[in-house]
Amino acid sequence: MLTDVESPRTGSATRFETPESAFAALLALEKKSSGIGAYVTADRSQGTVSLALTPEGEAIDQTYKHASRLADEKGIDDRDVLERLGEVESKWPSHPGVVENAINEAIETSQPERAVEIAEQALADWAATLHAAGVRNAGDLSAGRGAGTLFIQLLANYEFALERAGRLHDALSVARLSRQLDPADPEHILSSIVSLAVRTGDAMAALRALEPLAESLAPYVLYGRALAYFALGQQENAQAAVHTALRHWPDVAQALTREWKSGTPMPRPGEAVSELQVLFGYYEVFGSAWKSVPGAIEWLKQAAASALRPGAKRERYTGLTRTGASAAAPETEEAVQKEQAELIRKAQVIGEDEFVRFLEVQPNVYVYDLTERGKELEEEHSALYRRDMKLAARIQAIEEMLVTWPGHANATIALARFHAQKEHFDSAIELLEPAIFDLQKFWPEDMGTVGRLPHEWPGNKPLLSAYAYLVTDLAAAGDHASAKAWAADYLGFNPGDNLGVRQKAIELAISDGEYADALRLINEAVDPISAYNLFGRALLGYVLQANDAEAALKNAVESRPLVWRELVSDKHRMPHHYNPGWVRYYSPEEAYNYNEVWSGLWLRKHGALLWLKKEGRKYIA
Repeated sequence: MLTDVESPRTGSATRFETPESAFAALLALEKKSSGIGAYVTADRSQGTVSLALTPEGEAIDQTYKHASRLADEKGIDDRDVLERLGEVESKWPSHPGVVENAINEAIETSQPERAVEIAEQALADWAATLHAAGVRNAGDLSAGRGAGTLFIQLLANYEFALERAGRLHDALSVARLSRQLDPADPEHILSSIVSLAVRTGDAMAALRALEPLAESLAPYVLYGRALAYFALGQQENAQAAVHTALRHWPDVAQALTREWKSGTPMPRPGEAVSELQVLFGYYEVFGSAWKSVPGAIEWLKQAAASALRPGAKRERYTGLTRTGASAAAPETEEAVQKEQAELIRKAQVIGEDEFVRFLEVQPNVYVYDLTERGKELEEEHSALYRRDMKLAARIQAIEEMLVTWPGHANATIALARFHAQKEHFDSAIELLEPAIFDLQKFWPEDMGTVGRLPHEWPGNKPLLSAYAYLVTDLAAAGDHASAKAWAADYLGFNPGDNLGVRQKAIELAISDGEYADALRLINEAVDPISAYNLFGRALLGYVLQANDAEAALKNAVESRPLVWRELVSDKHRMPHHYNPGWVRYYSPEEAYNYNEVWSGLWLRKHGALLWLKKEGRKYIA
């Protein structure tokens, strides 16, 4: 059984105490002449040095990328793949792609120290160029673009080799150096920092590293936070964190707590993300950290057993997805706020109570505006999350607020999320409905036909969010009819929809065979170029055997090749900056999110995924 993922060399001597000492050690690897001079140049501008590829270096890098794409399609042993990889290795042996392959081979043959040696030999090649350019410390180097991204890849390979050689403190220092050089973290090093911090006995450092990701639903964030709290003995926080992790990623707990045997098979084409090899991948990434904390695996087993109710419906929706435009520039936001404040000042009051006013700011355009008492309660609710208090006490305080103001939507959503994370969807629904009804008491009779509640107004967001969560909870509870009815109401007064309600309504309509409704929802969308609209048309074309199915598929794949690749891929790696609540167009996050939400639907429509894979390949450049 593969039960011990810790390296036997965890007691190896530590060489790097800090990221700075790690960088100094790398510069000390300098050779008399650099083998990458023909491929990488170093230029100093405004006090920092940036790395760039020469035309020859760009050509070699493109050759490697082409080989990687071919390997995904044909396999690593394909003749064309081997020829291209051999060409790169012969010309540029310290290219991070070549180094990564060599390191993996050394580790697979149980030679972790050899893997470290390979990485250091390659880094020595790069260090000579850095030294010649006058780089003396990490602050001198700008590595966020150009050839600097390749240097970050090489550091990630080095960190991996050090970790497998048991040099955990050294690996942690190198990982922190990578983040320092490029905070954008293209190699997803933060997950390693969290794991290594726990394994080296500094769980508080892991929590501090996760602080900026309070809204992230990435598995390493959710499970890392739970593990860190457990390691610190903060049982109340640990229980809350692990329930959140289990709600979003139950397969990860399964991967961490099962007994693995050798010879784990690779997944076959078309298998979903929860297949055996993907689970084993989770085990390899997170297992060492969990096994390093006494009792953590047993605790996770118990938490997972209590969270998975017999017969529970496990139709998963990972979050409310907003796609499209980026945030407005600060000066634009300020101008919008001034305009909105002036409209509210002149607005007609339609109805009000102690906590909120309902205003008509323009003909048939309505806005909620908090009274002073409403603002006090909103601030009290926000303050609960800034205090160090037990979860039970926070829940009690929220419940007391809802007794005072049943229409406090933000407090209702917080309490409903607590129940939904435990898959108590009925309880969440029972909380959300009364809050929505309380806020609807001001609505005019024709609100459902002509009234609008634009999401651009901050005062409308609590009610709109409550509606959106209600739709997703109803769907998760299996009540598709109610979910579609509430979605129809919501889209009537907020057709712009930046909370993913239309996407969920389309998904439910296709799932239930209501193809005409699905097509209508797609045609009415204000963002026709979103991934779910483009690929939704293609899926409808396939199931209806429509004449324009091929044209819809071509349009979707050419617009979103990343989405197509993610759908037909056997392995799915979460992008580091993935947040289901905000997904940019044309990004890897968008592709990953679409696969998470829609791949199950494609699989349930017999033959659709195979058609997508076979016919869509023609439109990949």
